[in-house]
Parts: sequence; C-alpha cells; structure tokens
Amino acid sequence: MSNPGYALSMLQAAGNLMHRESDEVNITKIFSGRFSTSFNDLDLTEYILGDIELHTFYNCIVNEETSLGRLQRRDLQKVDHLGSSALQNYQIPMTDRQGTYTRRLKDTSCQNNLDELRSCPQDNSHIEQIGILEKIISKLCFSKGLGRSEEDYTVLQVTTIYETLTKKTGLKYTLLTDVILNQLLMAISTSKEEGVIRASISILSTIISRNQSVVEDVKQKGLRLCDLASAIKRNVYEAATLIYLVNPSPAEIKTLELLPTLVDIVCTSNSYKGGLTSLMLTPPAASLMIIEVLVTAFDYTTNNMHLEAISLPRVLSGLVNVPRTDNLEEYISLAAVLVRCIRFDGQCRKYVALLTPIAQFISLLTSKQRRATCVALEFFHEILRMPRSSAISLLQQIKEEGSNSNLCVLLVLILESQPEYKLIAANLLLQLDMLEDSSSEVLYRKEAVEALLESLTCEDNSTTQQLSASILSNLGGTYAWTGEPYTVAWLLRKSGLKSLHDKNTIRNFDWSDPSLQDAGMDAWCSKIAGRIMKMGAPIFRALEKGLKSKTKRVSRDCLTAIAWLGCEIVKTQDDLRYSACEILLSTIEQFVHPGLELEERLLACLCIYNYASGKGMQKLIYFSEGVRESLRRLSNITWMAEELLRVADYFQPNKWRISCVHTQILEVGNNCSGAVTALIYYKGQLYSGYATGAIKVWDIKGQTATLVLDMKEHRKAVTCFSLLEPGNCLLSGSADKTIRIWQMVGRKLECLEVIATKESIQAIDTSGELIFAITHSHKMKVFDACRKTKDLCKNKHVKCMRVIPGKVYIGCMDSSIQEISITSNRQQEIKAPLKIWTMQNRPINSIAIYKDWLYSASVTVEGSSIKDWRRHGEPQISVAPERKENVLAMRVVEDFIYVNCSSSTNNLQIWLRGTQNKVGRLSAGSKITSLLTANDVVLCGTESGVIK
Repeated sequence: MSNPGYALSMLQAAGNLMHRESDEVNITKIFSGRFSTSFNDLDLTEYILGDIELHTFYNCIVNEETSLGRLQRRDLQKVDHLGSSALQNYQIPMTDRQGTYTRRLKDTSCQNNLDELRSCPQDNSHIEQIGILEKIISKLCFSKGLGRSEEDYTVLQVTTIYETLTKKTGLKYTLLTDVILNQLLMAISTSKEEGVIRASISILSTIISRNQSVVEDVKQKGLRLCDLASAIKRNVYEAATLIYLVNPSPAEIKTLELLPTLVDIVCTSNSYKGGLTSLMLTPPAASLMIIEVLVTAFDYTTNNMHLEAISLPRVLSGLVNVPRTDNLEEYISLAAVLVRCIRFDGQCRKYVALLTPIAQFISLLTSKQRRATCVALEFFHEILRMPRSSAISLLQQIKEEGSNSNLCVLLVLILESQPEYKLIAANLLLQLDMLEDSSSEVLYRKEAVEALLESLTCEDNSTTQQLSASILSNLGGTYAWTGEPYTVAWLLRKSGLKSLHDKNTIRNFDWSDPSLQDAGMDAWCSKIAGRIMKMGAPIFRALEKGLKSKTKRVSRDCLTAIAWLGCEIVKTQDDLRYSACEILLSTIEQFVHPGLELEERLLACLCIYNYASGKGMQKLIYFSEGVRESLRRLSNITWMAEELLRVADYFQPNKWRISCVHTQILEVGNNCSGAVTALIYYKGQLYSGYATGAIKVWDIKGQTATLVLDMKEHRKAVTCFSLLEPGNCLLSGSADKTIRIWQMVGRKLECLEVIATKESIQAIDTSGELIFAITHSHKMKVFDACRKTKDLCKNKHVKCMRVIPGKVYIGCMDSSIQEISITSNRQQEIKAPLKIWTMQNRPINSIAIYKDWLYSASVTVEGSSIKDWRRHGEPQISVAPERKENVLAMRVVEDFIYVNCSSSTNNLQIWLRGTQNKVGRLSAGSKITSLLTANDVVLCGTESGVIK
C-alpha cells in the first residue's frame, strides 16, 4: 500500500483495455467460440481472485491453447505495455443514439474507487488481473455464435465470479465488480448479436435476483429501459425478466409499448418449463407480472385498452400456463390479471373456468399472505358468477380440494378480513356449505349470514352495504356466463311475465339465455333458502331495513332477496311465513305503485303472493285503494296481480277508485332529426325513429333520459318498429323500402339483415319467425324465415294491424276488420264495411287488443270481446270524440283509452274505458306523430322532434 505508482499503472492498464477499440477486436480474435466450453477446466475465480501470480493464470491458459484457438503470449503481455494516456479518465465505451462510440464517465462511484486506489500501492499483479478479467468478460459478452447451452454456462460462470468478488472486501474487488457490470451494460446497449445480448441480460438478471441492491448501481451506470425494450422486440425475451427486476414505474412501463410482445411471450410459456431458467423468474412470469401492472395501475380507459389485448382465448390459455407449480407470487399475479379480464369481458369467464387449475388458487386462499388471500377471494367471487349448474360443479371441485378445511379458512377470513373481503368470504362459505350435510357446521353458516346482515343494516358504509345486498340478492339465484345477474329474470318468469313487449320494457336480459332454463335452479334456491331461514325473524328484519334504504340499488337487491326466499317460504310452516309477512308486507306494497320500474312492481307482486298465502291472506284487506289500483293495472301483465286483487275483494269488497291524474315526467329530444315517427322499448331502453332516417337510443331512469346511441342507417324516414322473438331482435321499417333486423351484441347494436321491398313500409309486426308488413299502397305482405314473400287480404286495402299469438287482426280502408289464422291462413271478416256512403272513406286507423277485447278506431272507438266481434254483435263500448273527427291513433291501458284526433293533433284525449267518459287531455306541444304506452307511462313523439 506504500507504492503510489502501483495504482497509477493499474488504472492505465484498465483504462486502455476498456477504451481501445483495437484491443476489443484483438480480444475477440484471441478467444475463439470454443473458449466458453473450456471453462470447465479453468477455475477462473481462483485465478483471478486468489493471491497467485499472473504468470500462473497465464500458464494455465497457454496449456489450454489447443482448445482456445490462436491464443498468443503477446496478447496477454499487452497488459504490461498499455500506455498511461487513458489513465486520467477511467470510462466505459458506450454507444450513443447514432450508433457511434462515445466515452462517458457514467459511474462516479467507480471513479471514486480509482481515485482512492491511486493512493494505495499494491502488487502490480492486480493490474494484470483487472486486464485479464476485462478480457474474459468481453469475450463472454461479445463472442459471436454462442449456443443456448453455452449461454447458460456463461451465465453461471460470470455470476459465480461476481458473487465471489462481492464476498471479498477491498477497493480492488469493488473495482472488479464495476468492470463486470459495465461490460454487461455495454454489451446490452451496443451489441448486435442476439446471443450476446441474451447472455448479458441473463447474467445481470441473475445477479439482481440474488442481490436486489445492485438495481440502483446498474441504474447509475446507465441501464436504459429502451435498450431492454429493443431487446425484447428482437426476441430476447429474457429482457422482460430484467425489466421486472429493476422495478420501473407504471408510467415508464407504459411508454415502452411492450404489451403485444409480452402477449407473445406468455403464449410461449411452455418452452420455459425446466432448464436453468426455471431457477429464477422466467420471461413469461416476468411478462405476466408486467401485464398485471398494465391492467391495474392506470385509469379506467387505459386499463381497458390493455385488457382488450389480452382478453382472448389464445392469450388466456397462455396466461394460465405461465405460473410454475407452488410459485405463490406468480399465481397471485395470474389471479389479479384474470379477475380484471373477467370484469372487462364476461365472456372470458367460461374460458377461465375451463383452463384454471383450481387447486393452485385454493392454495392462495389458504396462504398466510394477505395479498394472496384477497386476490383469491376476488377470483372465486368473479368466477362463480356463472349459471347455477356450472357454479355448483365448480364448488364441488373446491370442496374436493379441502372440504371442511376450506370452511375453516373462510371462517377465519370472515372474522379477520377487511369489510369487503369479509363479505366475499361469507358468500363463498355459504355456497360451499350447500354441499355439506344440513346439520354440519351450523356455526360457519351463522357467522357468514350475520356478517352479511350486519353490513346490510349499516348505512355508514354504502360500499359494503351495496355489496352485501348484491350477494344476498343472487345467493339463491343465477348468472349468465357474462356475469350479469339473472336472478331477477328467473323470478319474473315465475311471476308470469310472458309478453315480448313487456319483457323488453325491462332492462337488458336475454330471455333465451340457457341459465333461465337451468333445471337445477329450483333445487338450489329451495335448499339455500331453507338453511338461511333457520335464522328466523332477524333475517327478515334486516331485509326490511334494506328495503327502506335511500340507495335504490340496495332496496332493489333486498326486494330480489325477499322474492327468492319467498319461493321457499310459501312451503314452510304458517308461523314463520306469517311472521315474515308482518315484518315485510307494508314495505313491499310500496313497490307496486306506478312510477317504479316494471321489474320492481312484478317482484313486489310475487313477494306479496308468496308471503301473504295461508293465514297472511287476511292482511290483504288492509291494502289501500292505491295498491288495489296498482294491482289492477298490473293484472294484464301477471296473473298474480289479478289473483291478489280477487282475494282482496273477496275479504273486503271495494268499489274501484280510479285516479285520472297524469303527470309529465320527462321531455327529451330536439328538432335536429325531424319528427319522431316511431317509438318502442327494446332491451330496457327507448328507441326513437325519425323522419330523417335516424334512430336514437335513450336510457331512461326516473325523470332523466340519457342519449346512448345516435345512428343513421336508413336513407329515409323510419316509419315503424317491432320485435322479432327468435334472437330477440329489433325490426325497423322505413320509407326507403327496407326492413332492417337489429340485435344487441354485447353492448352494441348491430344490423344483422336488410330485407329489401318494392314499396315503402308503413307498419310491421311479427309472429314467431314471420314478419307482417303494410306497404305504402296498403298491401299486406308476410315474410317467412327464408324471406319468401306472399300477399294477404289481396282483395282489401289495409290500413293497420295487430298480431297476437295465432291471429292477425287487420283494419282496412273500407272500415272492415279481418281476422286471419296464422297457422291455417283462414280469413274471416269480423266487422263488415260500412254501407253508408258518407262513411265509406273512414278507414280503421288503429286496432288495440287488451286482454280478450278488441278495440278499433275510425270516426269512433268501438270495443267488444273478440267473441262478440265474430258474432257481429253491437259493440259493448263506443267512444265518439267531439265533432265526429277522425281518430288517428289509439292506445288502451287498463282504465283508460288514449285517443289522438285529426282536429287536435297536438293533444291526447283521455277516456275512461269503463264509463266511456272523457276525463282529460294531454298536450304534447306540437303534432303527435307516434304513440307508445308501457308500464303505466304514455310516450308521445312529436313533429318537433320532442318526446314527452
């Protein structure tokens, strides 16, 4: 340590070796491609790091001369003759953006080490050791044509050298580690050889994986993420591992634009099973963890953009194959990514359920790592949102992997987890409990139910209250494969909902979804309801409190839970049913009234019917007049409402009170698209057609309407809408001589077919696969499933029609009404044309069917039962508007007949159906051009483009 010249000469040697391009070329020439394979015979660590003389190492290399190639004695002796000019600035050759070598002092810590060494004289052999080490690392990093096996061996050799150096103390060893890191970084940034880059990246990844503190060191030395990104895009997939290990920020990862390449890597995950790479994080595993960041760390839009790229069956299959058995962190990342994929696109659920190794996710659930248990609970919560029979099969798999031990784990999670995860654990426990004997583990079930009820009755945390209500509403129900709850749809079918138009008034359900035909639903609902109701009155008190919640979603979910529990309570002892009826009935009846959504009104009917059966029937005498009127208006939709009304009148006969009050609740639209020429409900949303050919879609919630779609596919006015039951499609007829068939695919409306006609279309209706159309020249056409056309009523000019199951009723220009049997094509005239010459130009402008009555509108509105029409009897109802004006449009809704007349086209007259008295009118502000009634709401489309 007393010889200052030693440090100086050593630095001269190191500096020249690292900066002279000619020396780098010589290095490459010196060591042939066989050099790597000869390391088995050389203990480099001993020679470089031991206290032996340089000539000893030199002699060993010379002895290997036959296998090393042309290794000349003078090539190693260059170490003793290097000049001192480069000594002053020890730098590492780097490549700038133009690809040229520049000398940059990137590592100040290395320079400090050199400064300190200048004052520390040591044996000159150490200078030579640095030079030899540099040559070896250069050879390892820059050799061309390395095979994969040689790359793996190189990684082991250099990593061993580095780790041995780090275990020794002293500045010379620190400087030697700097040489290794700098040479590796230079290879990554400057080499054009794929094998060289791969080996260098693998060495650096191995070093960092064993010593995380090296990350900051390599960042200071100039490691650039863009170099690693370029390597990945050149198929050096090992760079993904290094990117993950250096832990860049999400923003830095996003700017690299790696997602397509990461997807390719995970899709080749099987090629990384086994081998040396299995000892550390594999490129597919690193890619999976980077993908987790890309789909979770950003805003909603950005996350979804990334999710769209990976939510494909091919990619999902690759993702599931990435984690290695018993690797907890990799399965945590996989679970997190799959949860986001399922939430983004529910269709992923089916693929994930088929591909996923359930046992590994259960191991996450039973681990003691908080993040693992949370993501496992989320995964099972999402994956079980599937049709009930499929969910039961999956629950059976979970049970077979642990049985009671799973219930114990879930019980602990209920007791110790945060509120949200406590509820998810309770949900999973209750479903698994259904597979156990009814008498077993009552404690588990009780804790789970109490956890749900506690959150339901606590309004301090609206998030957990909503989650609890959602879990309870679907615990006894089912889901579609998309993850959308279908419990309400299943219950509405039980309530007697059949009409296609009424179904489409309700939110977006696919009424043909197989989950609604699930044979196991009734048994599951009965079993789980029976076990939950063993808790008695507390559960009904909690649900009654939830019904009164100010959060609409909570109150609706509680109503749903009460409804499916009611399907089982109707079979139980009278005492429990009567007790539940006393707790719930007065609150439930509030959901029957007009102004609420149709699904809520029908669910309330179903609840009253089930809970008020037996001894509870006497409770119906306390129904208010408003409730009775509401039930009467629902009687055309569900037989349950009619039955309840009949029982209430039996216990306490009451003269019907009819409220004639009509309140405007909504006004939307403008005149940008012309007159509103057609209106219909489809998939729970309001569709409006316009004179310009535009179609707009409105999402109506209470007294607000949001425009969700505005499109223009028709070239001329949209004149009419209808619904086609096969596929639950929407039809639009137009003056452009086409009928378009639309279907909701996912969340998008797509045109499936265009039917060309010879004339403009004035009206359309359907029966099964048949499409009935009235043309501009008053001809009646019918299109079959093959779109073959035939004429109906060839001897008549047709003005309007109405289709019911099996029959078509046609209003003609000569004021006659024809009845056609759809199956036999038999035609019968049920109303003859008027023979009075002054009335012969009075067509039937509108036909309405209400229950078993038919109403026709011309100069007057006439109504009779269909049987009486066939007998040609006198009409039982006749409404004559003032001044014998023509009736242009008519709708019948329980108590009322709504009439739009030619003398006052801005107004809608209101007539009582029972007494035929006019009780009021509604002003639309401009000429009424379309009319629709649904769920006790009257909608008027106007010439000004406004909908009221």
